[in-house]
Amino acid sequence: MKFLKNISLLFLLFIGLNASAQVYRFETTGVSMSVKSAKGVWSAYTPFKDAKIVITLDTNKDRIVVYSEVIQLYTILGYDDPKTNEQGSIDSFQCVNNDGEKCVLVIRTDKDSKQKQLYIKEDSRVLVYNMKYVK
Repeated sequence: MKFLKNISLLFLLFIGLNASAQVYRFETTGVSMSVKSAKGVWSAYTPFKDAKIVITLDTNKDRIVVYSEVIQLYTILGYDDPKTNEQGSIDSFQCVNNDGEKCVLVIRTDKDSKQKQLYIKEDSRVLVYNMKYVK
């Protein structure tokens, strides 16, 4: 009887842990990019180009995945404290990309329009995705 009780507790604990998983799904509408020249000067952002792709933020697995033509996987090494100002909120993540290079990913949410943008800041380029949260 005690064995069944222990198995039941483990089962409930397992269900509770799965229920707390946080996976956020976004769909993008456009992408823009800025690149750093050989002299270290950043270009102006390109005009936004249509981009219909899915992005997931999985806090359980500490990763952000951009499901573009070439899948971009970012492992989250650290979560910065969220910031809020008159324009909206900013959530930053210290990450490493597929190639093992450190980068910073930032999700900005506009206070008024609720528009979300994902900034992927690497040494030589910055990608910006316009996106919306999908339940």
